[in-house]
Amino acid sequence: MSSVAGPTARSRSDVRPSRALRRPPGATGAVEGAVEGAVVRRGAAQAPPELVSRRLRSRTWRAANSWWLAIPAVGLPWLSFLYMGLRARRVRWVLAAIAYLLAFVGAGTTIGLGLVGSELLIVLGALVGTGAWGLGLMHSVMANSTWLRIKAAFTGEPVVEAVPAPAPVGPAAPADPVAALQERLRDVVRTANRAGGRLPDGAVPAVREIEDVLRPLLAHVAKRGADVEELHNLEAIVTEYLPGALEHYLDLPEDYALTNRGPNGATPAEELVNQLGLLVEGSRDLQRAVYDQDARKLSVQGRFLDAKFRRSDLDL
Repeated sequence: MSSVAGPTARSRSDVRPSRALRRPPGATGAVEGAVEGAVVRRGAAQAPPELVSRRLRSRTWRAANSWWLAIPAVGLPWLSFLYMGLRARRVRWVLAAIAYLLAFVGAGTTIGLGLVGSELLIVLGALVGTGAWGLGLMHSVMANSTWLRIKAAFTGEPVVEAVPAPAPVGPAAPADPVAALQERLRDVVRTANRAGGRLPDGAVPAVREIEDVLRPLLAHVAKRGADVEELHNLEAIVTEYLPGALEHYLDLPEDYALTNRGPNGATPAEELVNQLGLLVEGSRDLQRAVYDQDARKLSVQGRFLDAKFRRSDLDL
């Protein structure tokens, strides 16, 4: 069995996908993993989840690291995607850079031929060049959010934001970001329960349904470690979307919220119930995505074991 155990250990590390931001047992500060499947495959260091989250929440940091959008704006989208693809080790961004470069070369060649030939070629070349520029600019704007999430996971980059004011003396916040989200979710549910008399019918049950979905999901993520994308989506629902909807509604006078109809014909009360329904659906979609991802990892392991230990491989 010694001849089988050695290759098995090596093959398993090659086959099994790495778990993003996995925390080793007993450690609270060190994190390992991959962001978007392409950042740390060669052992690059990974920023802690709380630092990644703080960077993504900082508007100053996001603006400072979106400077590359000026490159496609001046007509060089191929250069920006080449930079991002090499920096993040993303093959599809490198391929996009090659495609945009070929489009601009083709447009320039067509215009050059048109100068000594037909004006139609000049128009065609200008259309191709303009189209490639517009498509590249739109593609860059769409890719920026992914690029920021990847770049936020790089270590050694200071957070560009104002120094926060000293926090008031009180109970220390949980160091674990997932534990902080669990506590924040409990606070939001308590707020909804206390304000139940002011909230419209169906609002409090919807909040509790969101809790029923997210509470076990947060426990699951806390047990096996959250990657950057999961943490970002959970944080958005628990700390922004859900409490924001409740706070905006409770800021309104009760009579106004129940009777006044906006431009879309709905009252604020109806708007709140509708938004909570969307958050229920979004929470279930997120829960399903997290569990599906873990199920795929199990399936990969099963295929590996089936290929490794089938009878033909064990026959000596």
